Amino acid sequence: MLTALDLGVILAYLGLALAVGLAVSGRAGRSGDEFFLAGRSLPGWLIGLSIVATTFAADTPLAIAGMVLSKGIAANWFWWSMGIAHVGLFLFWAKLWRRAEVTTDAELVALRYGGVEGEALRSAKAVYFALVYNAIVLGWVITAVRKIVRPFVDWEGWLGSEAWTVLQALWPGDFLGGAAEGLAPCILVLLAALYSTLGGLRGVVFTDLVQLLLAGVGSVALVVAGYTALQGEGTLADQVAATLGPEQAAERLAFLPNSGDLSYLSVEAFAVYLFVRWWASATGDGGGYIAQRLMASRSPRDAQVGAGVFVVLHYVVRPWPWILTGLLGVVLFGGGEGSTGIPARLAGLVAEDPEMVYPALAAWVMQPGLLGLLLASLLAAFMSTVDTHLNWGVSYLAHDLWRGRFRPNASPSEIAKVGRTSTMLLAVSALVAAHYISSIEGAWKFVAGISAGLGLPVLLRWLWWRASAWVEMAGGLTGLLASLLIFVVGKAHLPLFGSIALPWEFGLLLTVAASGLAALAAAFAFPPPSPEVLERFYRRVRPPGLWDPVSSRIDEADRLKHNQTSGIR
Repeated sequence: MLTALDLGVILAYLGLALAVGLAVSGRAGRSGDEFFLAGRSLPGWLIGLSIVATTFAADTPLAIAGMVLSKGIAANWFWWSMGIAHVGLFLFWAKLWRRAEVTTDAELVALRYGGVEGEALRSAKAVYFALVYNAIVLGWVITAVRKIVRPFVDWEGWLGSEAWTVLQALWPGDFLGGAAEGLAPCILVLLAALYSTLGGLRGVVFTDLVQLLLAGVGSVALVVAGYTALQGEGTLADQVAATLGPEQAAERLAFLPNSGDLSYLSVEAFAVYLFVRWWASATGDGGGYIAQRLMASRSPRDAQVGAGVFVVLHYVVRPWPWILTGLLGVVLFGGGEGSTGIPARLAGLVAEDPEMVYPALAAWVMQPGLLGLLLASLLAAFMSTVDTHLNWGVSYLAHDLWRGRFRPNASPSEIAKVGRTSTMLLAVSALVAAHYISSIEGAWKFVAGISAGLGLPVLLRWLWWRASAWVEMAGGLTGLLASLLIFVVGKAHLPLFGSIALPWEFGLLLTVAASGLAALAAAFAFPPPSPEVLERFYRRVRPPGLWDPVSSRIDEADRLKHNQTSGIR
């Protein structure tokens, strides 16, 4: 149970986050560029730390510790494989995003493709990423914070019996698991929406610094407290082996399935992660909220520095406290209540849901004050993701839909006002999505599946002059339909085939194959964008790859212009 000291630490953090939003609220309201991109003035190191803070969501330590506890270290290859894409982001894409001088990645498609089809795709992507993709991502993050606060909240004790009875009566049924479980996430989402609305991206980035510091300290403190609670002898690996036996321990501790299949990760599935998963993604080129940060940098060089900081901290440094927490959970929870003295309530939570190991371990081993620090760090991680996704999602609604479709002549202050107004709409949609999500890992894989069809098209738009809006439409729609069909069939009992248990990795492979063929067919079935559109994009962005017809035309036009200026005939 939380002490007064723990609650004081948590309230102090929440007050600080709100104060930062208030401090920069004046600048955020000046224009859409300031509200969504902080005036394109952020240095590279700050960009990188902000991306790291955003990707340290409340769901990540829970999901990763839970995967290690129930499966093993190698289960992390589901997301580790994305490191290949993010190294590519550092080497190639980061500078291109900044050179594009756009506000959202949806606006990029209008710049790249032009025409009616380019604008239609821009609007479609704005709706998809703002209201579907964004809501699901925020939904699983809210699901994580529901799990985090579950062992700690005591609303009846804090509010009093009478107030709590009234609140329960007003609560809409079992929404978010009921009032006891859903009240805290609602308060936190609304608070994050408030300071995100006040401060725009600049406020989000500055609060990210505080949140990242708290989150890092909290995760390390939990590992230290968990090690202190160990009662056996030898290394952690030795104690995992003593708890599970040599064979199961070897599987939990394996970093690669290099000596044959693991029970949860076959060599074939690992190959899908290593060779397909990292590029078969709607954000395989760093699009989405990462692109928003890169576009907010003060120069292409700063964008590249930010991408480099993110890659090192995200993949090399940060995951290990969570992995160690999962292994500590194997030892401390694996032996049952009798061998470790774990309270039955906490042991039951972990037995029911392995992703509960992170908050349950914290509730058992952390001392007062440190427990408040850990919870504040997880709430900070939660809010750093919520504020980012709200600001990013609203950028589509205000910039791509309101200005792009309905009010082309809207003033800069009007765009900022629309952004602030839309933030609450997205916050409510995220809470609704969270009501239907129970497994964080499952939601991760669902989003990865429905977005896989965009992987090849988003890379082709940078690398191949012939790619058109029809390529993205064909690949994205085919991938979405294929993924949903595979998801439905995988849950169904068919009369002739019985129950089909298709591993997620092979469903992804089928989705990518179908969408890739559709995208390539569209590339040759439809004409490329007009020469004027291609030349404008190439001059501004200077992309790598197969652009010879465009670059040759530009070189020839520049040569003729130079000759005319110099008087050469």
